[in-house]
Amino acid sequence: MKVVLIEPAAAEANVYSKLRIPLLGPVYLGTILRNKGHEVEIYNEDIYRPDYSKLKADVIGISILTSTAKRGYQIAKRFPKEKVIMGGVHASLMYDEALQFARQVVIGEAEDVIAGVVDGSIKEAVVNGSPVQNLDALPYPDFSLIKGYKSPALVVPVSTSRGCPFDCTFCSVTKMFGREYRFRSAQNVMEEVANRSAKTFFFCDDNFTANPKRTHELLGLMIKHKIRSWTCQVRCDAAKDKELLKLMARAGCSVVCVGFESVNHETLKAYKKKQTIDDIIHAIRSFHKRKIKIHGMFVLGSDNDNESTVWETLRFAVKQKIDTIQMMILTPVPGTKFHEDMLQQKRIFTHDWNLYDGQHVVFNPKLLSAKELQVSVTRAYAKFYSLSKFFSLLVKLHFRNAMFRFIGYIIIKEWIKNNRNMHWLRKNRLSTSPSVS
Repeated sequence: MKVVLIEPAAAEANVYSKLRIPLLGPVYLGTILRNKGHEVEIYNEDIYRPDYSKLKADVIGISILTSTAKRGYQIAKRFPKEKVIMGGVHASLMYDEALQFARQVVIGEAEDVIAGVVDGSIKEAVVNGSPVQNLDALPYPDFSLIKGYKSPALVVPVSTSRGCPFDCTFCSVTKMFGREYRFRSAQNVMEEVANRSAKTFFFCDDNFTANPKRTHELLGLMIKHKIRSWTCQVRCDAAKDKELLKLMARAGCSVVCVGFESVNHETLKAYKKKQTIDDIIHAIRSFHKRKIKIHGMFVLGSDNDNESTVWETLRFAVKQKIDTIQMMILTPVPGTKFHEDMLQQKRIFTHDWNLYDGQHVVFNPKLLSAKELQVSVTRAYAKFYSLSKFFSLLVKLHFRNAMFRFIGYIIIKEWIKNNRNMHWLRKNRLSTSPSVS
């Protein structure tokens, strides 16, 4: 049976699309199906977009995030005769909606059910996947199934765990993967990494250091195998473990992506982040002391944020010498507590899923207008990712930071060009401030 799996592109460019980092879900599922004897092709639209009119398959699988849902539905409509299956975070949380465009929808983790869904032995329209308890039993994802994927890739994603015990109000991770951490063994991860051709690895776990014992063991193996240049996502509390920081540096950690979220004390409390501004500053200084660069991630627009908060965040990032930043606009993603609250308060003014990408304001904030938030974040982004900053870093031979400043500059420039009229805000009577210039 021929199976085609598709990862739709988002409407707007982002750093993941620029670096062409694929989601791992479709690759895991494609590898499982290939091992079952099916003919499998995977299309990631950021890497290669096929001519869908010429694409032939028995089964079409489409994995959607909220920001790629509309594109996923458009693709599904092109295959009225084929068996279309939908999965991914958005389909899992909005399965009634996704079912309008697919024969079957898989909720949650699909590895244990995908074979039955494809061969027809599982016939329910809505299929509940179950959390994979033994992650070591999963095959290593075969990236060669992705059409147009070049090896060695600039960045190869690796997942070593699933789940998160934290419950940040704006995050949908726990809805998809649960509150219980599950981990691959250090040996299993090391075997995958050691056999990959990659310029750098991205450990895409929501919290790479969540299990200190396993992480220490893995870092020891990475030092032994002389793995160099990798990035991971961590919380601030990772910086409190001095031995862990020492091992991360020795093992070749080049960048940490840290969810700082806010420099507003009240906002951190509202997000249930369970960290303080002092924790953030300590983490920044600790990572930098070990020569590990920082990608700081912030979420702006809570009920405690005003226009000044945006600029305070920018000043904080510059003062603390954060290498690169991500200033996401708070987004009421379906399945989150924040989405439920905004629906109840009738503050969401559009359900155009293309806009649910963390770059567009889709609800009315409390202490500033939607347009004020949109304009402020865009201008702050443009200031941080300016050409002058790029050239300054280039002259100082800080090539990595210069490259990402330039990528950021391109993304922001494209965003402003594509969104100059802010059409989605025009119908919102509470958005009254001037447009981006």
